Amino acid sequence: MYVTQVFSLWRLLKSFWLGVVAVTCYAGLVFYLYQYQNWHFLVFPISIISVVGTALSLLLGFRTNSAYDRWWEARQVWGAIVNDSRTLVRQGISFIDPAAPERKTIIDNLAHLQIAWCYALNHSLRKEPVLPNASLHLTEDEINFIKGHDNIPNALIHLMQTKMTDVYHLGYIDHILFQSLDDTFMRLCDSMGKCERIKNTIFPTQYSFFVHMIIFVFTIILPMGLIDSIGRIAIPITFVISFLFFYVESISYTMQNPFENVPNDIPMTSLCRTIEINILQLIEDPIIPDKILPKNGFIM
Repeated sequence: MYVTQVFSLWRLLKSFWLGVVAVTCYAGLVFYLYQYQNWHFLVFPISIISVVGTALSLLLGFRTNSAYDRWWEARQVWGAIVNDSRTLVRQGISFIDPAAPERKTIIDNLAHLQIAWCYALNHSLRKEPVLPNASLHLTEDEINFIKGHDNIPNALIHLMQTKMTDVYHLGYIDHILFQSLDDTFMRLCDSMGKCERIKNTIFPTQYSFFVHMIIFVFTIILPMGLIDSIGRIAIPITFVISFLFFYVESISYTMQNPFENVPNDIPMTSLCRTIEINILQLIEDPIIPDKILPKNGFIM
């Protein structure tokens, strides 16, 4: 997994720096043609460049804000998942009749199913094999049940709710308390749907293409507007300005998809481990896994 993350980051940086280097080389070519070949027709009005630069700044600002909104919504959804996961297990512990036969088994099963659901949702959003982490908390019958479903997280919620409904029909949970439990399942299902909406909704390609086109036009005319007034200094100035625009655009690109298994993602694996630790402590499980610590400055 870590190799994939590094490769994805390197691929992004590689394409980003290639654009900056290409623009800088182009600025050097413009200076050479203007200075040594007397191509003075290359001079472009600086006022037009200022207008294009201002428009580009506004577009990039809007695109970055839109991308951040997607990322922040995803983080809020996973914050809600953390809270509702804890709530679900606490409700199971508090709501199930202490005199119910096999009460401990029922609560433990609910806790492990919820942990499995979190890991399954994490891996399904990242398009990874869903069962490796989730299967550690499932019985063989439960694994066979969910394998027949295309949406495994949804199958796990269905399985949890079905089991709690059976417990309710046995009279081990009060009607009002069962309604609160059902509300928690509904919130978890809503959070799952929000994650799937963010994952499956593509950022408007027309808008991305338009921003790319404006950056291309701006970097083409920028050295032409600077070369007449500042000479060879236009080359490093072009480098700096193009670096800023390309960098801001790359930030928005990486943030618009928060479930792609890259370092700037929502740290779902770490959040799942936190949920696992909290839930296992609630049910007093003797085996508690370690927290996931940052690796090379990143928490996944």
